[in-house]
Amino acid sequence: MTVRAGKTIRANAWRDRLEEFSDCLLAGLLVALGSLPVVTAGPAFAAGCRAIRRNRDGISLPLWQAFTADFRALLRGGIPFSLTTLAAGFLVVVDLALVVPGQAVLRPVLWLLAAVATVIVLRTCELVDTHWRTALKTAAQRTVAEPGASALIAAAVVASVVLIGMQPLLVFLVAGPLTLAVVAVGRRR
Repeated sequence: MTVRAGKTIRANAWRDRLEEFSDCLLAGLLVALGSLPVVTAGPAFAAGCRAIRRNRDGISLPLWQAFTADFRALLRGGIPFSLTTLAAGFLVVVDLALVVPGQAVLRPVLWLLAAVATVIVLRTCELVDTHWRTALKTAAQRTVAEPGASALIAAAVVASVVLIGMQPLLVFLVAGPLTLAVVAVGRRR
């Protein structure tokens, strides 16, 4: 420990921050690998959120072990959740592509609907323990009740999309910072 200008600073603070950064990137890689069979994207993101939450709480289980255990536990109910989410997303994309009459009004409404649905899905993944329906209901309620927190999650999604657009290889890592953002917003309560 060193003292500078009346403040106590740990000598290894940079190592702690570097460890947090590497854990965040590792979580992104694990979520990306868990999401490769597309129907497991929900359980993979939920397991990433739980692993990041445990890591932030100081639980000493290695991140990859925590992720693997949570991923296996969440697969059963998570696959139907992922399939439903993918089907709904497909319908919104088709609607966005096919909207011709009333395009000036419907297109922004569909984009807003897609943004709200994305926030609800991410919050569901952050809140799930074992029951996906209960987590979905709670996530929908919190999304409506906490518009500021929902806007932060939407901003994190936009930032992730921009990063992937700038450098497509970041698709394998961007889920880590996104899980960290969703967990941090969830802790604001």
